[in-house]
Parts: sequence; structure tokens; C-alpha cells
Amino acid sequence: CEKVAAMVERAVAAGAKVECGGTKIPGPGYKYQATVLTNVKQDSEVVQSEVFGPVLPVLTFKTFDEVIEKANDCEFGLASSIFTNNYRYIERCRTELLFGETYVNRFHFEAIQGFHAGWRKSGLGGADGKHGLMEYFNTKVMYVHQ
Repeated sequence: CEKVAAMVERAVAAGAKVECGGTKIPGPGYKYQATVLTNVKQDSEVVQSEVFGPVLPVLTFKTFDEVIEKANDCEFGLASSIFTNNYRYIERCRTELLFGETYVNRFHFEAIQGFHAGWRKSGLGGADGKHGLMEYFNTKVMYVHQ
């Protein structure tokens, strides 16, 4: 909670505007209000890092090329989302976004038979479904010549 609060504070100091939330919730535990930030810069920490808290930085764009460019402009690649009915945009996301998961017109909850995996600095390998189960097996091949 402290790390999330500090990231939001640094974003605000750099010019971001808190549209809602932006503070810790009093009481025991680690609780932080759902927060929406606007006027956020692409190179800001809250955009470039994995926040792991209820913080949504909102950036603007003019073209879909810019969307792909901004989304891929970070070191991480766990999950991405797109909300559209344009199948050309969906296909471009499938082939151009550098994320282990992309959700189309839905929130980030993978199916149990799915595969949960990050790319780049978001981790290697994956979990869930048959692909995740394979992480617990070692493959061994023997070649015998008689």
C-alpha cells in the first residue's frame, strides 16, 4: 500500500491529476482507493512500472499505431486489454502487442484452462491449464542404438 501511494504521489508531483481515489483507506490492512490518473506522461513511473495496486493511468492517443507504440513502450508485458468491435484492431493486438495475455472486451481473469504468462520483465513461464501443469514435469529423451 505504501509503494502504491508513493507511486501516485510521484505521478501527481510530475503533473498527473487524480480524477478519483488517490488515498489509502483508513483501518487495518493494506487498502488503497481505486484511483484514476489523467494528464500522465508516457515516461512516468506509474506508466512504466507494474503498480500492483488499483491505479489506472489514462493516456491519450490519436492513431492506433500510437496505441501499439505506447503499450509496448515499457519493460514489462504481463497483460493487456482492448475494448473494441474492430477486428482489424484485435488482430493487430494479437500480432503486435508484446504481452503474454491480451483480453478483448473483458477484464483480466484468465480461464482455468488458459495459460497465465508474462513476457519480458513480467516473468518467464506460466501457470494454469495443461501448460502450467507441464512446469512440474521433466522431459527426458533417450536415444539407443543397438
